[in-house]
Amino acid sequence: MTKDQVLQSMDTEMKNKKTQLEDIAEALGLSKSTVSRAISGKGRVSAETRERVMRCIEEMHYTPNMIAKSLSESKTYNIGVVIPMDSSETEAPFFQTCLMGISKECAIRDYDAIIVGTDKNDLSQLKRVVGNRKADGFIIMRPVANGEMEKLLRESGLPFVTVGQSVDSSAVTVDSNHKDGCRELTSYLLMSSPADKIGLIIGSMEHTVNKSRFAGFMKAFEAVHRAPSQQMIFTGIDSDLQFSKAAAALLKNEPDCIICGDDVLCIKLLNILNEMGRRIPDDIRVASFYNSSLLDVYQPPITSLIYDSEELGSVAAAKIIEMLGSSSSNESALLSYEMLVRRSTQQV
Repeated sequence: MTKDQVLQSMDTEMKNKKTQLEDIAEALGLSKSTVSRAISGKGRVSAETRERVMRCIEEMHYTPNMIAKSLSESKTYNIGVVIPMDSSETEAPFFQTCLMGISKECAIRDYDAIIVGTDKNDLSQLKRVVGNRKADGFIIMRPVANGEMEKLLRESGLPFVTVGQSVDSSAVTVDSNHKDGCRELTSYLLMSSPADKIGLIIGSMEHTVNKSRFAGFMKAFEAVHRAPSQQMIFTGIDSDLQFSKAAAALLKNEPDCIICGDDVLCIKLLNILNEMGRRIPDDIRVASFYNSSLLDVYQPPITSLIYDSEELGSVAAAKIIEMLGSSSSNESALLSYEMLVRRSTQQV
């Protein structure tokens, strides 16, 4: 088939499809690998052949796209976003908003975000994406305490950024300042409640974000040279059954105030208190280390900490793409927070 015939066929049968390397190769009677080398400028290709390829590209109105660019630069222009598939539905708003920030920033920089699903016991999809080199770099959305994801990417030689603190001390991290935020909120509550009357219910300590929040909680007590009651602290809560037992045990100790490690736990506590007929803040005060839309509809409004999850995603995407560029940046980023003091912790 001649070049003119190929052009005519493409106009009628492939009008809405992008020209592929195969089309150019067929039009010129060359192999795809030869066309690829001509476009990339790498490998042994004569000047005459390269000129023929480039002239054909122009005649076929071929616009160099990310495929050609990736061939020429040995890049995929994909960023793998590692999302925990074992997360609950109530965690979806955070990941969705953070992913929105990642996608917007990637698009601005001519990259695409691809989702890589994992859970703490199964990294097979991440291994497959890494093994097939389908992404140039990765963003780990929820690092866990075993550090297996970071270890896998470190050994592969592929750069990565974690959203949240990592057990890998050399990892580039983008995080909200959970430790200072939780310290500030706890300190505020300590001004009006006895140290042994403040309770805490927090999720799995396998998640580094909960470790940071717990550290902030303890720092507040250290600052005033007081210690919390161990009977008032319940960590590692990651099931409804564990939560029910923890809440029952905590309420038996008659706390003045209960802090929840996140909005999901807070909603569960509010439901229990409502069933018991306990009024907030008259009978007990409640606060959360993380605010989301889940708490927006509750009355009275809940004292909590606000973090910008879309900004987290945007900064993480910018950071990993900068690391892939010539002016790489290996500095971690710590984003600020806002403490909302609301009626749920006001003294009666």
